[in-house]
Amino acid sequence: MRNFKGVFVMMTIATLLVAGSAVAGDWQKLGKKGLVFNNSQKTASISTNGVAVSQVAFKVSGGWVRLTDVTLNFEDGSSQTIADFKNPRPSMTSDSIAIDGGPKTLTSIDFSCRAVSSATQGRATVLALGQ
Repeated sequence: MRNFKGVFVMMTIATLLVAGSAVAGDWQKLGKKGLVFNNSQKTASISTNGVAVSQVAFKVSGGWVRLTDVTLNFEDGSSQTIADFKNPRPSMTSDSIAIDGGPKTLTSIDFSCRAVSSATQGRATVLALGQ
């Protein structure tokens, strides 16, 4: 009986790991930017690794910052500005943003940011993910 429980637990863990990696494997890290911010507006840019993507999402860790004026810059010289960007809470991933016209090679992401809380200073890391 003891061996059965051990085997059952190991099989359950293995199943969860395989299922989790299959879902997480679709998204890849495009680039990240560490920010030191204060209560004023700041502009930043994330250089990406030149991968063709059909969707982009963001994950923020550390302090909670509001991203505005988010612009995706593509290899063909075109760009896409995100009008209604919903900012993720710290340690959460934003909703995905579909690339207009299908998959394109992303070269950089430009954005402005500011602290969401009443904090006058802080640190955050913005991670760009693509699929």
